[in-house]
Amino acid sequence: MIDGTKTTFDWQASATDIAVLPVGSFEQHSSHLPLLTDDILAEHFGRMAAEELDAALLPVMNFGTCFEHSAFRGSVTLRPETQMAIVRDVAAAVERHGFRFLVIVNSHGGNFSLLPPAREINTQNRPLKVVLVNWWEYCDPDCVSDKIPIAGEVHAGAWETSIMLALRPELVGNDRRDRVVDPTDPLPLVQRDLTMFGSGHLAPGGAIGHPSKAKVEIGQAALRSIRQNLGRYLRDRIARLRKNPIY
Repeated sequence: MIDGTKTTFDWQASATDIAVLPVGSFEQHSSHLPLLTDDILAEHFGRMAAEELDAALLPVMNFGTCFEHSAFRGSVTLRPETQMAIVRDVAAAVERHGFRFLVIVNSHGGNFSLLPPAREINTQNRPLKVVLVNWWEYCDPDCVSDKIPIAGEVHAGAWETSIMLALRPELVGNDRRDRVVDPTDPLPLVQRDLTMFGSGHLAPGGAIGHPSKAKVEIGQAALRSIRQNLGRYLRDRIARLRKNPIY
């Protein structure tokens, strides 16, 4: 793989036609995780995807759409129109340079506006195809489900904190009090609820989940599982698109 530490001539000499764009968000992660959490995870899983695909890794898109965290100082959100415009511009730029696939590795559940430009580009049957993935969807449930309560695990909880313990333990604080609305709720909170409720409305402390149950071993198991499954998924989808690129 190649990345931004290489020169333009290194990129010119590379035979890859796959570019990877990690997308994060600069937002609150309660009192135990840094504002950079989603950007750190975006860079890690974006690099993981680029390594698996022998691709060209673009820099992290550090800002996302995080209206749900606007009540917390330091959370900086883009308008959906801005994020969509950036994706379109990046796609057009890499397309001009001969890339035929743009893999977007999303690291924030509130980045709903990544989907419209991805679908728009793909339906136009241009030379470039976009593959959009959320890295957290590629962990085998069995590797964490018996260790983490599922209900209420929305933001900065045991799952996200465990990943950070495995990657950047020096950035994880000790104030990991569980802040859940109702862990026994028969209709627990899910990603789309962020459209209706800000995180401050749901949890004044910013975390919606069980950060006290986070463990480095859970994070390590999740990282191994994601690497295996994410790489397999991306290779399969790119192979399908090479065989038949028509939408």
